[in-house]
Amino acid sequence: SMTIRGEGSAQTSIQQGLNKVWARWDMAASSLEDSFNVSGFTDVSEGLSQINYTSSMGNATYAITGIAGEKSGGGNRVLGVNGNSTVPTTALIRFKVFTTAGSQSDVDICSANIDGDLA
Repeated sequence: SMTIRGEGSAQTSIQQGLNKVWARWDMAASSLEDSFNVSGFTDVSEGLSQINYTSSMGNATYAITGIAGEKSGGGNRVLGVNGNSTVPTTALIRFKVFTTAGSQSDVDICSANIDGDLA
């Protein structure tokens, strides 16, 4: 653990401020393109994918940011956490991509960052 001074006199903990997991994947090609602290990627079904962590999170209330899109148009897409059947756990997370009309959809650009404490 290390504390550094940021802007002005504000201080921050490097340990708390680092991404614990990040990933970029292509749902359309069912492939993980790049990642950190990811032990596995699963294309579950149309518009639904799962990322397993190499090192587990300390709890399941971590912060998640992500985005979904397409390299060549295709309209607006929304990336969300699939909490209906598999809520985020300390070991994995499932993402769902859907159109603004509400149907699930595979896209070729998905990325997410996970922040929180490791176990």
